[in-house]
Amino acid sequence: MDTKTLQQLSQEELIKLVQQLQLKIDLLQKGVQEEPVDFKKLVEAADDIIFVLDSEGNMVYRNKAMEDMFPVSRKDAIGMHFSLYLPAIELDRATTVFNQILFEGKSIHNEKMKTFDKDGNPVYLMANLAPIRDDEGNITGLFGILRNITEMHLMEKKLKESSRRLEEKIKEQLRQAEELKRLSTLNDEIINNSPIGIFTIDPTGIILTENPALRRIIGYGPDETRVGMNLTEMPGFSVDLKKYLDEIVTQKKPVYVKNLTYQPVDQDRELTLNVRANPILDFDKKVKSILIMIEDATEQAQIQKRMQRAEKLSAMGLLAAGVAYELKVPINLLTIDLNFIENNIPETSPVHDYIKSMKDELSRISQITEQLLNLGKPGDDDVETFEAHRLITSHPIQITLNRLQKSGFIINTAYPKESPKIKGRKNQLIQALLHIISNAEEAMPNKGEIRINVGSVLKNGEKFASITIEDTGIGIPPENLSKIFQPFFTTKGPKSTGLGLMVTYTIINNHGGAIGVKSAPGEGTSFKILLPAID
Repeated sequence: MDTKTLQQLSQEELIKLVQQLQLKIDLLQKGVQEEPVDFKKLVEAADDIIFVLDSEGNMVYRNKAMEDMFPVSRKDAIGMHFSLYLPAIELDRATTVFNQILFEGKSIHNEKMKTFDKDGNPVYLMANLAPIRDDEGNITGLFGILRNITEMHLMEKKLKESSRRLEEKIKEQLRQAEELKRLSTLNDEIINNSPIGIFTIDPTGIILTENPALRRIIGYGPDETRVGMNLTEMPGFSVDLKKYLDEIVTQKKPVYVKNLTYQPVDQDRELTLNVRANPILDFDKKVKSILIMIEDATEQAQIQKRMQRAEKLSAMGLLAAGVAYELKVPINLLTIDLNFIENNIPETSPVHDYIKSMKDELSRISQITEQLLNLGKPGDDDVETFEAHRLITSHPIQITLNRLQKSGFIINTAYPKESPKIKGRKNQLIQALLHIISNAEEAMPNKGEIRINVGSVLKNGEKFASITIEDTGIGIPPENLSKIFQPFFTTKGPKSTGLGLMVTYTIINNHGGAIGVKSAPGEGTSFKILLPAID
């Protein structure tokens, strides 16, 4: 390099030249000889495809890696247009890129492209392309390096597919989780609002969960809980629950117990329950918990008992009415004969006492036969429609109430402004009420108050006329409450037939009604009668 040339160099170029000279001096001092680099061998040995195109797009050089990739030999490849190396789908894009480099001088970095190798297999390449310029800066061709990224591309594609599937699976799991949450919420709402008591226990009987209906049926407050208690140790059940629990755990089969009697603690009511228990098994087919459903069947059981009682009384009534009808004639004949004998013996004869005793007994038998005749269901010949309060204002009942009032009883009656209308046999219903009023009188030997109230109620969407008769008498012991409507049951001694309330029950039942009683010793008694009302 002469002095003139050195003078034309810039400061940076001079610094670079000095650095190169210094490097050579250092290498010489260390005994390292600078070997010339054969760049052609380096290019030929490269794994990447290296090629050069002229300004027309024809191949002027390609290395061995390109020869290994594509089926054209190096001799045939020289002068071949680059488009012949590409599949049809890449031609438009490749032409655009070629024009940008040759005519605009742009360089292309990391451009992905697809082609096929000599075996017809798809190959994915990463292209880096740059223009080649002469000393005057004119673009004379194109220099390109292509890196085979097929494995990386397939891995990326597989990864994207796996990511897509994972995303879909996550979305599906999220959807299922949301659906499970919705179903769980719905399940909780169903359980919490179910009229059936639902709870779970573990195999030893410990209560795990419970719903509000169970609290109501078992008989404890909404803020109380039985979770954590052992079901087999809870009082009130009429059977040994442990026996059923052992059966479920051992046999792994559901158990159904119908009409189970339960007495809630601190309550005087008795419930009839239907209980169904289903084992819940784990993956090892072992009982992990037991689902128990308790239905309060008390009302259904009472209805069934009333129906059975009504059927029994109906059959008994027909039989008794037939017997009573047959007894009326001989009773009347005996009474006539006794009257004849009484009229034809001296007044001083001691026979008169026997005749009087016999007539009293015949009168009692006659009374029983009349009551038995009322047990048979009469026809509809004497059915009429009337307001319910007309039963209380009827002549027979008013005479009885006036007599009681004059003898020291307090009588209070209450009627609605619009009394409900009922359809039935008025005389029979009056007789039924007289039996109750008579019992109230006998329950108050020291006098007291009788309250009679007429009104209307709605029950299960149907309208009923209600008649309530209350007294302040001695009351009925709990053990007798369930017996008072039974035939021949009495606590009044041998002079009572024990048929009055049974006849009352039968009359009300024959009218499609119902009768109930509330009583406690020393607190009086209340009878409530419901009869179907009509418009």
